[in-house]
Amino acid sequence: MTTVFAASTWWESVKGPLADAGVNTIVGLCIVFASLVFISFVISLFKFIGKLDKSNAAPKAEAVAPAVASQNAGNELNIDNFELVAIITAAINEFEESRGNFFKDGIVVRSVKKIS
Repeated sequence: MTTVFAASTWWESVKGPLADAGVNTIVGLCIVFASLVFISFVISLFKFIGKLDKSNAAPKAEAVAPAVASQNAGNELNIDNFELVAIITAAINEFEESRGNFFKDGIVVRSVKKIS
């Protein structure tokens, strides 16, 4: 009979802290789940941020395009490959110099692959 009494008192002494631990676990799981739902909601809003940027930038590009087209009207570009490479190389060099990168020995081309 004493073993039943000892088990009963043991269970009574463990029941309170065990219930508190269960409540803490459930509250913690709810907080983690709610934060994950919030993060996924914020990530889903990123697609709208990109659309806002494009809608603001699009009118400016459309306004510039006709002006450039009218300036180049009638001018045909007859540039061979060597002139095109020289133009692109000069543009890259100017861009790198504007960023503070200066090449001591010029630009070194490691390999050239023709894309047809």
